[in-house]
Amino acid sequence: MTTGFLFALHGRRGKISQANLALIESLKNTYDQPQATGFLEGDQHTLEDGVAALGDQVDELIVIPVLLFAATHVLWDLPKRINASKRPGLKVTFLEPLGTTQAVYAFLYHQLKRAVAEHPNQPILLVAHGTGHFDTPLAQFEAIGHQLSQALQTPVAFANYVGQLKVQDVLATSTQPWLVQPLFLTQGRIVKNVEKLIKAAQPASIFLPTLENQPALRQAIIERIDQQ
Repeated sequence: MTTGFLFALHGRRGKISQANLALIESLKNTYDQPQATGFLEGDQHTLEDGVAALGDQVDELIVIPVLLFAATHVLWDLPKRINASKRPGLKVTFLEPLGTTQAVYAFLYHQLKRAVAEHPNQPILLVAHGTGHFDTPLAQFEAIGHQLSQALQTPVAFANYVGQLKVQDVLATSTQPWLVQPLFLTQGRIVKNVEKLIKAAQPASIFLPTLENQPALRQAIIERIDQQ
């Protein structure tokens, strides 16, 4: 049986996002399996294009969501669109998203550990996208925050851009500048909006890098594939 990999990225409407593409391309040197990339948003290099690119080369398709948590895109959009576009008889396996990998946790821990050493009196704020439709992403996000708090031996607050625990509500709990760790795959529009919200309330807040083009993101993908 020949297995192929389909890397499913979020993408952007109207253009191709270059963020993390080179990182995904580098995996072609790691695995011998046929590989393709598809975007959930936009009209170029779509998920359907990715499925078609693998064509009849594979008997099993491993779908790797280059996303952090299992919300609408992972639970609804991916299976609906891929199952609708695949040929009959093609086996499809969907891997878990990347937010709960050890690679992502290690990335957060080491970044925050260094930042706390440099700014010991600033409260930590972990920010994710959030969702208003599912409970599991929030529970996983909170678990990551609690684990980091215990490991760093300092409180870690967490907030979402949408859904429960919105950034605006959490900002009201402290008048100090925040040490902000965005849990996002790219330094995109939403992260910039989060920065504006936080800086409007606490201008001296410090923002740490996202996972964009970080070795930890590549390692998280490899971790999921190896688990399979």
